[in-house]
Amino acid sequence: MTVEELRAAIEAAFAGDPDDAAELFADDAVLVDTVGEPPVEGQDAVLAHFLAYGGRREVAAVHDVWLAGDRGALSYTVWFRADSHAYGQHGRVLLTLDAPVEEDGRISRWDGVWVERDADLSPWGDD
Repeated sequence: MTVEELRAAIEAAFAGDPDDAAELFADDAVLVDTVGEPPVEGQDAVLAHFLAYGGRREVAAVHDVWLAGDRGALSYTVWFRADSHAYGQHGRVLLTLDAPVEEDGRISRWDGVWVERDADLSPWGDD
């Protein structure tokens, strides 16, 4: 997995198309969306997590991606509309891989946290 592959796959997954992300997650992957939420366990459940939110997360951007050995990190923003309002959500994720990235390691754990920041609603003209 390269930084570019990870960025593109996660952006697509947040937009509701997790097919490319499927090969990046291990079969027994665990995703914790944010601190205090119950974990989502197994590749199928992780991909279903992205699908469930894809309809609301209309625009996504992965900003920073770092991979080294069996660890990684990324930051993202997702913007979505609900109840005629636009929302922005910023997050940070620590990744654990089941093998070093140089050995085709896949994501075995995703530990996320949402970060409070002023909402940037520019995808909708500051709606």
